[in-house]
Amino acid sequence: MALFSERFDNLGADGRPCKLGLLGGTFDPLHVAHLAIAEQIMDELELDAVVFVVAGNPVFKRDQNVTDARIRFDMCRAAVLSHPRFDASDLEIRRGGDTFTVDTLQELRAHYPSNVEFYLILGSDAALGLPKWRGSAQIAELAHVAVALRPGSQLAEEGMASILEAGPFKIDCVEVTSLGISSSSIRARVANGQSVRYLVPECVRAAIRENGLYASGADVADSPSGTDADPLSSEFFDARKEELRLRVSAKRFTHIMGVVETCEDLAREYGCDVDKARLAGLLHDWDKAYDDEGARARVAELDMADELDPWVVEHMPQVLHGPTAARALARDYPQIPADVLHAVYVHTTADSDLSDLDKILYIADALEPSRQFGRIDELRALVGNVDLDELFFSTYEYWVYLLFERRRPLHPDTIRIWNDLTAARAAAKGNKRD
Repeated sequence: MALFSERFDNLGADGRPCKLGLLGGTFDPLHVAHLAIAEQIMDELELDAVVFVVAGNPVFKRDQNVTDARIRFDMCRAAVLSHPRFDASDLEIRRGGDTFTVDTLQELRAHYPSNVEFYLILGSDAALGLPKWRGSAQIAELAHVAVALRPGSQLAEEGMASILEAGPFKIDCVEVTSLGISSSSIRARVANGQSVRYLVPECVRAAIRENGLYASGADVADSPSGTDADPLSSEFFDARKEELRLRVSAKRFTHIMGVVETCEDLAREYGCDVDKARLAGLLHDWDKAYDDEGARARVAELDMADELDPWVVEHMPQVLHGPTAARALARDYPQIPADVLHAVYVHTTADSDLSDLDKILYIADALEPSRQFGRIDELRALVGNVDLDELFFSTYEYWVYLLFERRRPLHPDTIRIWNDLTAARAAAKGNKRD
């Protein structure tokens, strides 16, 4: 078992200088401001990684009700797992007793080689309180201090002087985006039955709901766009659309809405359920924003390693966004129809035996209006002039051709699917001759 971080326990083992950021906290719960601060300080100070250190028994909250440490850690780790340079640590939880930063830094200094420097990430209020922390002089020797400042603010001279009197602190001040979010405000909103969507990562929001945290736990479960909503309603569609606007790039969002439009047109042309096609088109790139490491982390988060080809996970993680999106959406919105989720699951690779909805999503992903290359217009001209099976086969054939032309790797199932499709096509022609 890792001493500190599953991802970064061996940081610095190769002898190169490394910078490890440490963001400690109760994280009750972790919210998007925590993540934004970590990201911005990591970029500004060129940190190699940031570990979120979840406090076990924070001494400054002895008089408060704090959520079980394991639940807080699980929420935190799920939230950071998709970022390849973030991790969460339960070191302080496993250590037991009261949580003191100096004890953690001493353990880390004994574990990591001297070429790894520690950067303790603090807000300005916490930084000003450093002189009162246990072992403050030792903390100054063990770590740099990275202070997150609101735009336009700075540490007062007297505050800085007080910190430096307590020890030889090495201080870096970084201006970060002010999001005005706190864990206490999240707890209050949940207790009042208000939504915390977009204020916390979706996995944290789900954990709050599943564990009944913060008194009410209602969040948006009873709202028209929540987990009890009709998945084919306009309210549900509009709510997921707004989520996607934040989840993906503007270019990707344009593509998604083009797929929605094309799914609707194809469903009308070929007699498929338009509402289901529309929803499948919207959700197909739900997980597209993850990079390769993020995609692999998403597989781990969703416990999907046993059902996916390990070679694909290692060498072609970019095609995993279909399976992971389907699994995550089933978890977070269990009312979404199974055939919609299946279409999302197979849209990246297709399969030998597809429903009409599966085929429509696959075709729409290829033919939506923003696609402007190769023989796309020839394929568009087939819509309505050939049956759905012929349109799907022609589209699949073209994408396989493009992969060869661009010398891209092939999914291990691609040749099997191609052989199955051509065999079925030949059999169908033979039956027609008979």
